[in-house]
Amino acid sequence: MSAYGIDVSDFQGNVNWRAVAEEGFLFAIIKATEGASFVAETFASNWARSKAAGLIRGAYHFFRPSSDPQAQAEFFLRVVKLEPYDLPPVLDVETTGGMGGEAIASRMAKWLQVVENATGRMPIIYTNPGFWQRIGNLRRFSEYPLWIAHYTNNEEPYIPGGWDTWTFWQYTDSGRVRGVSGSVDINRFQSSLQGKSNSKVMLIQKCLKNKGFAPGASDGVFGESTKLAVISFQKAMGWEPDGIVGIKTWVALMDPFLQPIPQPEPIVQPQPPVIISLLEVCKSYKGFVHQDDALDGLQEQIPLAIIEEFSQKWRNTTYRAPVRLINVCKSYQGLPHQEQALLWLQQQIPPNILENFAQKWRSQSISQYTDIRLINVCRSYQGKAHQVRALLWLQQQIPSNILREFANRWRNATASTAPIHLINVCKFYQGKAHQHQALEWLQLQINESTLAEFARLWRIGSG
Repeated sequence: MSAYGIDVSDFQGNVNWRAVAEEGFLFAIIKATEGASFVAETFASNWARSKAAGLIRGAYHFFRPSSDPQAQAEFFLRVVKLEPYDLPPVLDVETTGGMGGEAIASRMAKWLQVVENATGRMPIIYTNPGFWQRIGNLRRFSEYPLWIAHYTNNEEPYIPGGWDTWTFWQYTDSGRVRGVSGSVDINRFQSSLQGKSNSKVMLIQKCLKNKGFAPGASDGVFGESTKLAVISFQKAMGWEPDGIVGIKTWVALMDPFLQPIPQPEPIVQPQPPVIISLLEVCKSYKGFVHQDDALDGLQEQIPLAIIEEFSQKWRNTTYRAPVRLINVCKSYQGLPHQEQALLWLQQQIPPNILENFAQKWRSQSISQYTDIRLINVCRSYQGKAHQVRALLWLQQQIPSNILREFANRWRNATASTAPIHLINVCKFYQGKAHQHQALEWLQLQINESTLAEFARLWRIGSG
């Protein structure tokens, strides 16, 4: 799902870009300028040869805060001439020049504005957690794509400031790559796919909408409508669609001058409403007892020959041994052949059997857990270990856009960028009217199965 690339400067000297491409790297980010007068000696050759080798290329400007930001931006624009399928410009911010955080932020904003107005592309910000914290952990740039430099053994880098995710991650400065003399920085691009929920997805949705591919609401949630819009965009670009925003798709979306023409939707005959979608069943499966009972009951109603053919399609092999529907839900990963198999199976099941299954699936035999109110959670919070675990689990289930809106309502503010934590909500609950209203609103945004599991976790240590 990820793409890997390198970034280079004069330090690496001459690079054999064909060798780099043969190693499997897909992109290169090249130092172009620094301050208002310095041009990297190797930029011109690296810029031309990386593209000739088939890599997606990008250029970065090393920012000198003490130098006039407009002059720096105009200098960068004179040196770097972006073409279609190039990465957005990069602003490398890692030195103060003796200036304070607010002054640096103001000058950064000027550079970003000038370059974005000239290129039509939203620039990328490169920094590292330590530096960003030293200048005040600025939160005003969270809408810009983040390229974070953090050398760690953890699976994810530390995210500073107001960002909620990263786009590029420079995870080492001591990589060894064929075609490059000595050590080199290696970077990872983070793809976006269905199920993700963050500001990066929101930017993708806005780009899709601007290009005429309706993704549904621009809410930062990568749902089915966003996936379909991505597939339509990829088809219009002449690519094999997969519904995933990898680096090639992301670069094309970020380029305002790449304008594929959306294909008109084919006219289809109205279909009767779907009683229940097996795709949605797999996506919402939580391992509840009533869900397993419903799946086993459904399997008993389906002829063995159909189950065997479904099993072949599900495994994408000729192996016909029947697969258990419970295991189908447990192993579902959203792979194309899995989705096609589920759609095929749905068409083989008579409506009356599906309706009976839907009733059992939605029977909510978990009602013993659903009679929980977030207001009462706050009132009874005592900081016990099982309560903390339950709140942390619930926080992870709620989309970031819902949490942001809840934060505004909880703080009785029209726009708040500070993150909110449900543990702190419980700690500081005072029964105020706006707090009460915010909690009631949040409760309505959470589906019943999630509330049920939260209630189970909340009460697991209370008996």
